[in-house]
Amino acid sequence: MQALSPALVERWDALALSTGAPPFMRPGWLLPWADAFGRTDALQLVTVERGGELVAALPVLAGPLSLRSSTNQETALYRPLSVGPDATAELAERLLATRRQLIDMAAVDLGDPGVVAVREAADRARVGVLVRPMRRSPFIDVSGDPAAFLRGLSKNRRHGLKRLRSRMAEAGTVEFDVRDGRENLAALLDEGWRLEAREWKVAVGSAVLSSPAAVAFYRAATGWAAGEGLLRLMFLRVSGQAIGFGLCLRHGSTLSFLKLGMDDAHAKLGPGVVLTQHLIDYAFADPELRELDLLGDNESYKADLASGTREQARVMLFPGRAGPALRGSVEAAARTRSALVSRLSDDTRRRLSTVRNRLRR
Repeated sequence: MQALSPALVERWDALALSTGAPPFMRPGWLLPWADAFGRTDALQLVTVERGGELVAALPVLAGPLSLRSSTNQETALYRPLSVGPDATAELAERLLATRRQLIDMAAVDLGDPGVVAVREAADRARVGVLVRPMRRSPFIDVSGDPAAFLRGLSKNRRHGLKRLRSRMAEAGTVEFDVRDGRENLAALLDEGWRLEAREWKVAVGSAVLSSPAAVAFYRAATGWAAGEGLLRLMFLRVSGQAIGFGLCLRHGSTLSFLKLGMDDAHAKLGPGVVLTQHLIDYAFADPELRELDLLGDNESYKADLASGTREQARVMLFPGRAGPALRGSVEAAARTRSALVSRLSDDTRRRLSTVRNRLRR
């Protein structure tokens, strides 16, 4: 495990680029995250090198007794970086060899080769593993015929979309405005965050503007993404006024949809529904794109559109001598929490989730 240096950060990014890693695992995204949420001193890299070349790496938050993933509520996904199976297997072994009592990785895809390798290494070493489902993250296959996609939607969805588009056209000139952030980024973000700060999100503290740390993170991370040509800011405008907003990253053959905002004063126009459909049309029209990753939970409005889902989970490993007892304590606490949460209202659950994520920062 290595502390970060400018030279190591440069090699980390080169590895991420060469392996087609998503931007969420590149230093240009994670260093602003660590800085904004006060984790800069803890961020280190578990590495595998061969012949002086970095062939596998995993950014972690290192503590005296644990290693944790560099994740919180602003994290889309987390995964190891590797050039191939052998390097992946060695990285998994090195992760277990760090001699921590707990290795805690959240927002991982259970089918990712790196995650599979870590679990296999734990099995070989007879290390206790606890897997807790987090969400089923939806995506849309945009490699096919957009007309066929529309035909595959429910009749109610198609008719509702047609009605909303007609209503919006009657309200004024409709424009789907896509910006790459290379100019006027600060002003564009201000415009977008105002739309993202919907009344209910402000009430529970989950809006970006509710957290100075989140604002600082996205300011720095989107600045980096714009410089790399990854950023796409989507605005739905009616007669020049923005009533819908989407924050996306375009990387390889994937367009990732991170944030959605809308003006509730124009709710009758369905700005969220219409903007999302414009985004889908935009993705289908790009011949290099194969997937629109909707990220997050498979909420009903996403499930109606999704081609499939990926299961994301929290994977905890207990390699130390206290591992069995620690695992038992974690399992007991999880059972107690589930029993208590099941009795709470949806609004109370949202508030508690927000508080929990703030504490994790």
